[in-house]
Amino acid sequence: MANQPGTPSPGRRAVVGPASALRGQLSAREDVWIEGQLEGEVQAPSHQVTVSAGGRVRAEVKAKSVVVEGELVGNVVASQMVTVRAGGRMQGDIRAPRVALEEGCQFQGDVDMDGSQVAPTAPDASAAAGASGPEAAAEPAPAPAMVGEGSG
Repeated sequence: MANQPGTPSPGRRAVVGPASALRGQLSAREDVWIEGQLEGEVQAPSHQVTVSAGGRVRAEVKAKSVVVEGELVGNVVASQMVTVRAGGRMQGDIRAPRVALEEGCQFQGDVDMDGSQVAPTAPDASAAAGASGPEAAAEPAPAPAMVGEGSG
């Protein structure tokens, strides 16, 4: 049987099993499934990181996409999408162009879906109020660092 493009095969993913605990930095060039415990940092810039229903993660995560079905405490940067599924729990900030929070999930933190969308509203609000209009216009909005990192 040949695999379809984009479909991970069991041999092409890293798994932290349900009876395993990992502490430190995990760098992966394949999809990562976390069914046990992981504490530290996860780097998989071209792949998906999934925290399964029984998984417990306390880490900073940088990946192409992240799916949370279990528990994740830490900030997430994804170049494509972050999904917190029903029953999933996440505490931390998300920076990704697309974010899905399913009904029944728990999420505490901030979401940045490309800060450039927020910048135009601040000067308009200042100008409409008439307070500090020239000062607000003189300060350019900071460019978001690392948003879309790894994409072409």
